[in-house]
Amino acid sequence: MLHHRPARRGTLLVFVFNTGVPSFTYLLFLHLQSAIGYSALAAALTSAPFAAAAIVGSRAAPALTRRHGPMVLTVASLVLAGMCLALAPLVGSAAGRQVALPVLAVGGAAFGAFTASVFTLVLAMVHGPAAGSVSGLLPTAQQLGGSVGVTAAGLAYYAPAADADTAFRHAMLYQVAAFTITALISLRLRDWKESTPAQGRSSHRGKVR
Repeated sequence: MLHHRPARRGTLLVFVFNTGVPSFTYLLFLHLQSAIGYSALAAALTSAPFAAAAIVGSRAAPALTRRHGPMVLTVASLVLAGMCLALAPLVGSAAGRQVALPVLAVGGAAFGAFTASVFTLVLAMVHGPAAGSVSGLLPTAQQLGGSVGVTAAGLAYYAPAADADTAFRHAMLYQVAAFTITALISLRLRDWKESTPAQGRSSHRGKVR
């Protein structure tokens, strides 16, 4: 499996993406409750558009994947990076937090589309004996990425800062970096996916000759 390039890239993709997702929800709840003073219920209601839109994104994922392939992963990652970049200044004020609700909804839809597509797309690129190993390794990469991400995001949030809003901006910059790297890795999957049919046809013609 480690000699199979799509398997390595797919596993890395899942790992990096998950350094951003659990840590994002952790940071959002942490900031809303500890810095702004929201109750647990109020923080949950604020993040509800993200969760609700994730269901919509996951329902749309099969059709999007059939039509656009790995590009779904790239676009979803960039949308999540944009969401984090937009949230950084919005969460600092009451008026901004109202504007943040539709921003969270857009990010949630992107999260749902990515999560519902990534395993299918990666496994479709892996053939032979490596497929079984990759199907078991992807959830491991998912869990490990989440653990690493929460640690890294926490360090970014608690790094020296002038105030809580600045600390949240630092943490969101970490999220932007994680999702941007995810987008770059997914582009390499797209390149491999597009080159495979041409290689297959070339090989087939050689056998016919």
